[in-house]
Amino acid sequence: MTARGRALSGAILLLGAVGAQILARRFPAQVESAYARRLYPNVAAALGALSSGISFSVAECLVAVTGGLLATLVVLLVFRLLRDRTGLRRLASGIVANGLFAGGLGYAFFLVAWGFNYSREPFASNAGLVVTPVAVAEVEALAGFLVAQANEQREGLPENEEGALRIEGGFASVSSRVEAGYEMVARSFPWLSGFASRPKPVLLSPLLSRLGISGIFSPFTGEPNVNTTLPDAEQPYSAAHEVAHQRGIAREDEANYVAYLACVRHPDRDFRYSGWSNAAQYTLAALYRADPAAHARAFASWSPAARRDLLALKAWSDRYRGRATDVGRRVNDAYLKAQGQADGVRSYGRMVDLLLAERRKEARANGDAAP
Repeated sequence: MTARGRALSGAILLLGAVGAQILARRFPAQVESAYARRLYPNVAAALGALSSGISFSVAECLVAVTGGLLATLVVLLVFRLLRDRTGLRRLASGIVANGLFAGGLGYAFFLVAWGFNYSREPFASNAGLVVTPVAVAEVEALAGFLVAQANEQREGLPENEEGALRIEGGFASVSSRVEAGYEMVARSFPWLSGFASRPKPVLLSPLLSRLGISGIFSPFTGEPNVNTTLPDAEQPYSAAHEVAHQRGIAREDEANYVAYLACVRHPDRDFRYSGWSNAAQYTLAALYRADPAAHARAFASWSPAARRDLLALKAWSDRYRGRATDVGRRVNDAYLKAQGQADGVRSYGRMVDLLLAERRKEARANGDAAP
């Protein structure tokens, strides 16, 4: 195929993929039934089957190899240009043609392999949760409840020399046990059952930490990848979050909520604690923005042991925070907005709406007043 042919094919693929994505957003019910419930589980199972037998992250290796190839290509191009400037136009057209073709093919594969999940029906609708405006008093009550649950689950868990939570067996133990939580969640939400692919550790976790990233799901390999520099108290929830993406939950607020469900329904206490603690942290952050005084009252109820875990998380954040963190946040924000999440990274905080909707549903079922 000529350079012009590759360029034309790539442009057609790219425009077609973007057009299909725009069209899909207008028909969430059809995306839910035809793609999210039928096609995607088979695609996820196939990709997971290819990568699950490999202990390391295939996606991380592909990124490293691609980066190395691109760097080599740049060096070779520079040398060629120094020797022969007459071929510059032909060379540039070849680069553009190949870039367009690879970009169009890659984006089309991304949508089929996972990206259309952004256009499916909201999880709240599928779960029977009604999201409505809330009063500050409701958020404060929810925060107090979540902190109390976290404090209860934290009691008696192993600790390191600084008094923070220590998970026996480290991330390998976390990875091997995530599925147990999803087995419990699937009893209520059968569409969350699926191919069990363990979350994988990222060798370049310090780099992810610098970028402020706790984990990444790779749609191209079907792998949930987790930053293993995170404090132990955060790892179960982070792993469950990436597995939520693997199960087709693309929106960040919904993945946070599903991760919370997979943790608090888990048979093991350390997972339950991680779920309650992270839900409490998100709720407290929302409460602080609405009413700092109410936040102070709720925050004061953390137990000493749970506070040590929060201090460990702060120390981790302080250690890695820098310019790269802001860059990573902006890139992530742009990606989420490109996928139709208008709030960008702020959508992480809308998990609180789902938590409150859950509490209200439980209250109605029990004949109680809303919290």
